[in-house]
Amino acid sequence: MAVTTVLGGGAALLVAAAAALVYRDAARVGVDLGSPPLWAGLLVVTSGAALTTFLLVPDAPLPGVLVLAALEPLLYLLERDDSMHGDDPADPTRLPSESERADDSEE
Repeated sequence: MAVTTVLGGGAALLVAAAAALVYRDAARVGVDLGSPPLWAGLLVVTSGAALTTFLLVPDAPLPGVLVLAALEPLLYLLERDDSMHGDDPADPTRLPSESERADDSEE
């Protein structure tokens, strides 16, 4: 068994597990933009492109492959954060993690 076959198979399982986690989290959070299958599919496409580039193009620069692999998870995390915190204007006097009840008790 070739090393690339083992490496590719292990990476494919890792990508499938990550796509399942993204799908589950997107369904739980209710991401505003797109749907859970879209985010999971985008993860498979970008990670698959990075893996294919890494395995088939020996002279591909590693930073470019890593950027391609990290593209979808970063985009998903940004959209997830935006979906969870909404479009409310920023309040510079409090942290986003503070609860709304703390404001009520001060008044």
